[in-house]
Amino acid sequence: MKKFVLLAFLLISVMSFGQTVMVRQEKQKIKNDNIYSFATTLDASVEDVNGALLKFLKNYGKPKQQDEAIVLAECIVNGKAFSKALYGNTRQAGAATYAWIGVNLNEWAADSAMVVGRLEAMVKEFGVNFYRDKIQVQIDEAQRAVDIVSRQQQRTLNEQQSIQQKIESNKKEYQQLLKAIQKNRSDSVALVLRLNKNTASTDSLRTVADKVKQAVVFQKERQGKVN
Repeated sequence: MKKFVLLAFLLISVMSFGQTVMVRQEKQKIKNDNIYSFATTLDASVEDVNGALLKFLKNYGKPKQQDEAIVLAECIVNGKAFSKALYGNTRQAGAATYAWIGVNLNEWAADSAMVVGRLEAMVKEFGVNFYRDKIQVQIDEAQRAVDIVSRQQQRTLNEQQSIQQKIESNKKEYQQLLKAIQKNRSDSVALVLRLNKNTASTDSLRTVADKVKQAVVFQKERQGKVN
């Protein structure tokens, strides 16, 4: 039980601090080409952020992890399909991870203004979704802990009710036993009195029987003397 309480406090402490996604415009390099990008730094491992970025970019096409970056050879932006590349990548930044999404403006030409305006929102959306998903995992863990504690609490309450019912049952049985003992005592006294009375009656009847037998013997003697 203490383990679940500690887990709950830890999760609450982690979830109590909000995350703000800061986005900035920066230049990247891919095969000596300048990439116009927006970037953010997220408080997580490179593996987690890179996996999340790949998943996020699937909303815009079919991303492929290449040596220098994640590349979408064709993409969909603002609901419109383009045969132009969209790039993204991550790298370690101290204890955090640096992530960016960008384009080669020379490739986009007339559509540059549109895609540039969309890039910043994309990176912001990616960062916000990443933290929300991360917090959702913590929420799910906290909910599982709450469910486990609730089930344990219900089992404890059920056991408490069962014990209380047994106590009440034992009390009733004890009272019934007391009544039975008292009745047994009363019955024992009455039986002793009846036994004494019966013994006295038996002695009296034995005396009468002896006298009757003597009378029979006397009468038989008298009868034998008749001639």
